[in-house]
Amino acid sequence: QQYAPSVFEKYTTSVTVGKKEVTLNLYDTAGQEDYDRLRPLSYQNTNVVLICYDVMNPTSYENVVAKWYPEVNHFCRGVPVVLIGCKTDLRKDKEQLRKLKASKQEPITYNQGEAACQQISAEIYLECSAKCRENIENVFKEATTIALNAIRKARRQKKQRACSVL
Repeated sequence: QQYAPSVFEKYTTSVTVGKKEVTLNLYDTAGQEDYDRLRPLSYQNTNVVLICYDVMNPTSYENVVAKWYPEVNHFCRGVPVVLIGCKTDLRKDKEQLRKLKASKQEPITYNQGEAACQQISAEIYLECSAKCRENIENVFKEATTIALNAIRKARRQKKQRACSVL
């Protein structure tokens, strides 16, 4: 199934973390340059950012460090980041591998994903395949846990900054 890039899509889903059910609002934003000035409007009140790239597209991977992390760091400073390698099922697709090889490229490895995770100081690196439904639920559970921990930490810090004047 072909993915048609969107300008802006909002999805809502629920995830159970521990005994708590959490509603997630997911925003899928356009990556095209035409939307560079519009996209930051979707970053308001973000609790966690998932930077996703296609493991079969080296340019997509390079953009994690060159484009996406700098933008996210600018507009969402202090918000935890989760790095996601997507379309992992295609690493075994002979036609996709042939196309990459023809252009003297290779799929992005798990270790390369881990390296990018460290480079951008992301909380965690995960891989998934939406087509095969592999690791999708875990991606959302991990991201939700990270977001909830960040919210708790921010609340504790806010309490510590309280000032009393007598």
